[in-house]
Amino acid sequence: MPKFHVERTIEVNAPAENTRRAIQNYGVWDIWSPWLCMEPTTKLEIEGTPAQPGHAYTWQGEMTGAGRMELSNSDGNTDNMDLTFIRPFKSTAKVKFETHAIDNNNSSVTWHMNGSLPFFMLFMVDTMKAMIGMDYERGLKMLKEYVETNTVTSNSKIIGVVDVPEIHYTGATAECQLSDISDSMKTHFENVNESVQGKTTEQSCGAIYHDLNMKTQHCKYTAFATVNKSDAKASINHCRALKIVHTGSYQHLGNAWATANTCQRHRKLKKNKKIAPFELYVNDPIKVAQKDLITEIYLPVNA
Repeated sequence: MPKFHVERTIEVNAPAENTRRAIQNYGVWDIWSPWLCMEPTTKLEIEGTPAQPGHAYTWQGEMTGAGRMELSNSDGNTDNMDLTFIRPFKSTAKVKFETHAIDNNNSSVTWHMNGSLPFFMLFMVDTMKAMIGMDYERGLKMLKEYVETNTVTSNSKIIGVVDVPEIHYTGATAECQLSDISDSMKTHFENVNESVQGKTTEQSCGAIYHDLNMKTQHCKYTAFATVNKSDAKASINHCRALKIVHTGSYQHLGNAWATANTCQRHRKLKKNKKIAPFELYVNDPIKVAQKDLITEIYLPVNA
């Protein structure tokens, strides 16, 4: 069977024992898991004692599928886990967390997975590695925030398929690696804001994602501000789209996009490839706290 390895690392501004406590307790995984956040109604069953071999959780959900994670042993700075998938297909994987103290108040954690796919999915290995890697990055961001602040500022709500009226905008198109998108967007939104000075605008901003290569992590996007049709450089055509509303920090918007794509596959909705996915920022990050930021995600579909 085709095998793969994925690992991602993050630094946490908290002692190593605090970080490890959150990893070893499956009772809090629903707060920072990159999969459970997509479907809060997933049925969970917790077994055993946190941090002890045999501690486990099983899950059953519509979008998240079904499976089991068990802490098999802890060795030094490492927690080893056995992961069993039941749905959407049967497979197993070895999961490992390595937690290290940087100093008394800071730590690093590396999340590993060693797994395999059925032979008929051989062509999916690179894509699967990229997808799991992005999931790990989302999860580690939430783990970091949870350990540092005891909360996670991210909630994704599935609204469903809606009609989206034509949107007129002026914007700036850029290309970058996903790891650099925050800094890239900041620069280009500053240019967009300057370009709409004196023009009639609905005071709404957003981003269109023209292309995203999961394997190379390369992204092409347009940062835009909505304007009257007479001032517009381009438009997003009227469409039907799967709508997700994300409340919380922009750093967690990947959770909403993961929810949108998972929901689209689960509901067997056909993507409208003529219109690129986009997001709208409902309120101003200068005026509201990060936990209260509202972003609307739109995944155009033929429905």
